[in-house]
Parts: sequence; structure tokens; C-alpha cells
Amino acid sequence: MTNDTFPVMKRTLKMSVLLLVLSTTFFLIGEQQGVAVVSGVLLSCIFVVSSAWVFDFFSGLDNKKFMKIFFLSTALRFVLVLILFGIFIGLTKIDEIYFTVSFIISYLCQSVTEVIFINKILDNSGR
Repeated sequence: MTNDTFPVMKRTLKMSVLLLVLSTTFFLIGEQQGVAVVSGVLLSCIFVVSSAWVFDFFSGLDNKKFMKIFFLSTALRFVLVLILFGIFIGLTKIDEIYFTVSFIISYLCQSVTEVIFINKILDNSGR
């Protein structure tokens, strides 16, 4: 590997931390809203950072193997996120609207950021 081990994961993790820090400002609105927003952002962070890890860890494989692993891991992570989403909504007393909206917005934001990082790395590597 190069000097920059796990470049997409590191950048995605930095973005996730930034979003988590920013999401704590919702505690100014109220405790329930703050917990809901931080929980939604945290759940999306888990999904996106794990995706970045899979990309970085398996990107050295040939394309066919990489695509197989990446899509299988995406399906597994999606099921895991659905289970965790259901647990958050079903077993906790958090504000469902704040939680759901923060999860969706955070996931979309982080996914776009991850795609930009991946594209930049692929452009720089000449792939």
C-alpha cells in the first residue's frame, strides 16, 4: 500500500466527525431533538465509513472480485442499518421525524462526499 493507507476512510471519517459535531447544535432546540439528530447522523456515519473502509481495503483486487465484495458488503450493511434504524425507532423514545430526516440528509451528504473522495483518488491514481 501507499503512504496514505485508507485515504477514503480517513477523509470520510473526518467528514463524519464534523457532521456529528455540527449535529450537537440541535441540543439548543431541545434534548429530544438533539438526541434524535445525533443518533440519525451517527447511524449514517457508521454506514458510510464502513463503505469507505470496504473500498479502501479491497480496492487492490481485480475489478470483478472487488465489485462482488463491494456489492455484497453493501447489501449486508443495508440490512444492518435497517435493523439498527428499526431498533432506534421502535425501542427508544426519540423524536422519529428529527431522527429520520437527520439520517437521510446526513447519509446523502456523506455519500456524495465519499463519491467525490473516491473520484479524486481514482483520478490521481490513473485508474
